[in-house]
Amino acid sequence: MQLFRVSSNHQISAQFLDNRRLSKQVLETYQIIRVCLAELKIIEGNTKYLQHPIVKHVYNGGTPYLVDTWRFLQACNEEHILRGGTRNAEFRNQLVDLEKIIEEHKYLFSNEPLPPYFVYGDKKIFGQKAYELYQTILYDKWRNDKIAPRCGIHR
Repeated sequence: MQLFRVSSNHQISAQFLDNRRLSKQVLETYQIIRVCLAELKIIEGNTKYLQHPIVKHVYNGGTPYLVDTWRFLQACNEEHILRGGTRNAEFRNQLVDLEKIIEEHKYLFSNEPLPPYFVYGDKKIFGQKAYELYQTILYDKWRNDKIAPRCGIHR
């Protein structure tokens, strides 16, 4: 589970992702948000992933960065759709419901931007360096992909 953020600007991060990872990023971000909401008892859900480093980071000790994490999910979903990606009606409705829940409970969440955090294997890096490391890991993944990546950033 990852939040591939190469910039504090969510639109830039979304544009940077290739199509396959962009679609997965929406789903993973959705799952991370739901785990946090379930832990806060706002929704029913599975909280077993709360100990995952990126989920724990977003959860922020009980004052989760859900407002900004939601903005990241929206940026990724908008970029996915802009590139011709689709969502089934059920998932579109789930996103609408999730937005309502976040808006309704935003007083419980941090208004701060989600701090940059890179976690990969045993590496855990906070701060600006995290953005660079996600760029590096994505370039490595693209080099090893059998299908050429299609993304909104040209190098």
